[in-house]
Amino acid sequence: MTNSNPLKTVDISTLDKATASELLEAATTQGFLFVEGHDFTQQEVDDLFQLSKEFFELPKEYKEKYPIDKSNHGYSKMGEEVLDPSDKSQKGGDPKEAMNFCCMNFETGLSSKQVPDWFFEDPERIERVKVASKKLYRLSVDLLKLLAIGLEIEDSDESKGEDWFSSRYHATKESGTTFRFLHYPGQKSLSPEAVIRAGAHTDYGSMTLLFQQENQEGLEIYSPVAKAWQAVPFIPSSKGEGRAPPIVVNIADQLSFWTAGILKSTIHRVKFPPKVQETGQDRYSIVFFSHPNDETKLEPVPSAMVQKVRGRGANKDGAQVITAKEHLDKRLAATYGWY
Repeated sequence: MTNSNPLKTVDISTLDKATASELLEAATTQGFLFVEGHDFTQQEVDDLFQLSKEFFELPKEYKEKYPIDKSNHGYSKMGEEVLDPSDKSQKGGDPKEAMNFCCMNFETGLSSKQVPDWFFEDPERIERVKVASKKLYRLSVDLLKLLAIGLEIEDSDESKGEDWFSSRYHATKESGTTFRFLHYPGQKSLSPEAVIRAGAHTDYGSMTLLFQQENQEGLEIYSPVAKAWQAVPFIPSSKGEGRAPPIVVNIADQLSFWTAGILKSTIHRVKFPPKVQETGQDRYSIVFFSHPNDETKLEPVPSAMVQKVRGRGANKDGAQVITAKEHLDKRLAATYGWY
């Protein structure tokens, strides 16, 4: 880790206690990290970004036939999201658009909701979505197991400690997990003042997995360590030619709440840096928001590390136990104004 890269890189090629300790250290300090050792190829990621670009180039009238709904599924048009309501410079909402795939079955890789016909017109298009969503789901489960090992969650009659989180992320049960394409139009197409493309916010679920492209930087975190905004760079793979670059992973609100704040949900935003503003380069990203199954109760985690932190999150005295769906619904209502 250098001064220009605030994030630790963790190689998860081996799922063992040493890797779990590295992951936990990053998750309890910055709340953000790079994950190396996943099984995505560069070609797979390039194809996904090309698919995303082609979708967002479709006519506005076509995309808006599939509007985002209260399950968080569908197309979110420019300015529809307001991630930081306190930022008065973003009067028209965040200048970005997105396509969300929700209500997913991770055995098939498909949503139970209506998906734009365009994805099915060429079988390769929907196949890319299916393969990527299943891989990202499996990767999220591996990360949850590592976090459980790091937190030394106790074994029970029901399951091994390392499966405590992952057993609540069943592949076919309903959850808020979302696979998302994002497009931030180039700066030259907007007013010069609109440098913030996604307002300062924390994510809603358990963790977020992000692919970003070289020369399309913009992600910044408000580091809990440095107490300052820090840019997250693109870094290439160290795994050899043909391997995709490390994936950005961050802890989100629900998992932080669940662990009484031990795991950090860090504020972040998208702000186009000067070199991107000068070129007018668009920014695309591919995101996987991991959530536990809807009925999961956010009750205290059976870990000595977590339980010794009293009065916070799920460990707060007298706190009502809520479900993962209840937690998510509150956040979505605030983001989209669904009251």
